[in-house]
Amino acid sequence: MNTQNPFQGNMKPPDMDKVRKAGRRYTPIIAGLVVLLVLAFNSIYTLNNGEEAVITRFGKHVNTEKTPGLKFKMPFAETKHIVDVAGVQRMEFGSTMRNGVYVDIPEEAIMLTSEESRESRSNGLVKADWVIQYRVKNSYDYLFKVQSPERTLHSVTQAAYRRVTAAYPLDAILTDRKDDMQREILRDLQDICDKYEMGILITAVQLQDASPPDEVRESFLDVTRALEDKIAKTNQAERYENEQLPLADGKAAAVKNEAEAYKNRRVNEALGVVARYNAILEEYKNQPDVMRTRLYLEMIREVLPRIEKVYFLEQNSGNLLEILHLGQ
Repeated sequence: MNTQNPFQGNMKPPDMDKVRKAGRRYTPIIAGLVVLLVLAFNSIYTLNNGEEAVITRFGKHVNTEKTPGLKFKMPFAETKHIVDVAGVQRMEFGSTMRNGVYVDIPEEAIMLTSEESRESRSNGLVKADWVIQYRVKNSYDYLFKVQSPERTLHSVTQAAYRRVTAAYPLDAILTDRKDDMQREILRDLQDICDKYEMGILITAVQLQDASPPDEVRESFLDVTRALEDKIAKTNQAERYENEQLPLADGKAAAVKNEAEAYKNRRVNEALGVVARYNAILEEYKNQPDVMRTRLYLEMIREVLPRIEKVYFLEQNSGNLLEILHLGQ
């Protein structure tokens, strides 16, 4: 078997001395480039909008970068912890999405209410699904003040909505008190997060669905329908009130004006009578005989037209004589 020399013809074998010299010459340069790349990778980073970088040096907090852009840190000695402070997170209770379908979690959904409902006889149990929305408001507290803030938030949220639910009657939870409960839970939950220094801001609490246990669902549907009828009749009564009140106010104003006019007329008449009496009194003081005769004649003139017959009694006889037939 013939072996062919690969360097036959014009090809010459490489000069190994030159290769070794070139390797010795470029190895420090290549090593330096590798070190520079490693240092750059560990010291340069980019901070996006809505993010904060908490910088720790050997485990101790030294700075929190909040402005976006290209940032630098000490390689190997400092560590960056990037936190999304603008994004709103969501946490669900009572049900969760699995394979595109919501699955109930009974241990989170079934709760006690404040009292037993006479309609349901369900011992005050209610089935409710809750959702909270939150974001990070203090990145350092979120990372270092509480171990596993997500799990802690999950636990304190369950405690908050169970406490508030236990303070409300079952019928109110299922009908018209959901908004009150949501506000109260949000307030209590934020107080707990601030007390624990979790660095979390609760933005919304939503009661997604509330229903009685399956055994009494139909009875509560009847209660809900009755409440809707009550609201409808209340609205109807308010509309009738709004229609009738202006009419009643108009009638009252008319009666009041009529009474005021009657009062003014009677007062003026009385003042006229008083003035006439005072004038007669002054004349009577000056000429009593004349005024007495005048008043008598005026009285006769006023009375006689209303009399049909006049009788005279004979003196000492007791006989009545009808001498005038005024009615004819």
